[in-house]
Amino acid sequence: MPDAPTALDHVRHLAGTIGPRGTTTPGERAGAAYAAAQLEALALTATVEPFPAPVSGWRPFALASAAALVATALAVWGGRGGAAAGAMLLAVATASVFLEMYFRPNPLRALVRRGESANVHATIAPTDAVTRRLVLAAHVDTHRTPWAFTTPGRLALFKASTSAGVAAFVLGTLAFAAVALLGPGGARAWLLLLAPVYAWVLGLTLQPDTTPHTVGANDNASGVGVVLDIAARLRRRPLARTEVTVLVTGAEEVGSYGAQAFVARHREALRGARAISVDNVAGPGAGPCWTTVEGMVFPLRPDPDLRARALALASERPELGAYERPYTTLHTDATAFMAAGVPSLSFVGLTPDGVIPDWHTVHDVLERIDPDVLARTTDLVEALVRRVDAA
Repeated sequence: MPDAPTALDHVRHLAGTIGPRGTTTPGERAGAAYAAAQLEALALTATVEPFPAPVSGWRPFALASAAALVATALAVWGGRGGAAAGAMLLAVATASVFLEMYFRPNPLRALVRRGESANVHATIAPTDAVTRRLVLAAHVDTHRTPWAFTTPGRLALFKASTSAGVAAFVLGTLAFAAVALLGPGGARAWLLLLAPVYAWVLGLTLQPDTTPHTVGANDNASGVGVVLDIAARLRRRPLARTEVTVLVTGAEEVGSYGAQAFVARHREALRGARAISVDNVAGPGAGPCWTTVEGMVFPLRPDPDLRARALALASERPELGAYERPYTTLHTDATAFMAAGVPSLSFVGLTPDGVIPDWHTVHDVLERIDPDVLARTTDLVEALVRRVDAA
């Protein structure tokens, strides 16, 4: 088989030739078509599976914050009946927020405009009988460039604001229900104390949709480059017993809808399978890194076996400079797989200080890619896949 493009070659095409690949946009479709063509060039059968996806991952949280402000007005000025209505409205919004964070259907999803995204996947068969299955995933779409991600300080404020917002949603629901049962008494002024939190979260979650999509060299042309490079390596030197599905997802940036759609469509085939997600793995100052925990509120933990094998490889091959870090700011496709019961491990290029370089900013461009980090991550993930096969 002739030499296939390297991970860096793929990054150059996705970020340099195609450019921004916002969810449901022509750029995302071009990225998916490129991935399909590269898999076909390896003499694999690439399957393209369209699915509906929201055009914004922020809008459900903005709608919930707006509902919280309406609920507050009802509770403060509507008497006991208004407080009861406000409590019910905020309870629905609060439940929807938790469900949205963990990839579950909820009422707010129906209120967000949708377009068409797509997953691309191909299966690489082993040389012998299949005894295990592994999904190797990376998303092709790119995020917008929110104000909250422009500096480390603003990102820290965003993290604190999301925690405060979740707490305010829960407290508001309980407070409004108490007023409905006991009467307002002198509680009106206290109920208004939560309104600034709701208003602040509303502003934070409305603003991103006014910004352009990033070029996405690191997030996530790097991940797609890694999985396509490894696909070529597995074609040149096949595994013995492990069937690998190479999966390039769409709509990760709006809530991992691609991973969710893949699980829903292939649930039976995923029984007993495991998944590895590759996301943001070539930023300056980062190293090959996998996560020890994911999820914004309730932690989800990676597959212990995959994590143990990654740790063993890091110890055996110190030249790779690999390590692990927690990740609780947003999510990856592995978070969605874990939430669906598929044991998974996520590679995310966090720096030793826990920062993703250039994350969701205009600086996530081709010139900022570190080819050495990209190459070491590709080698580590391939070694992990082969270690799983040899087990």
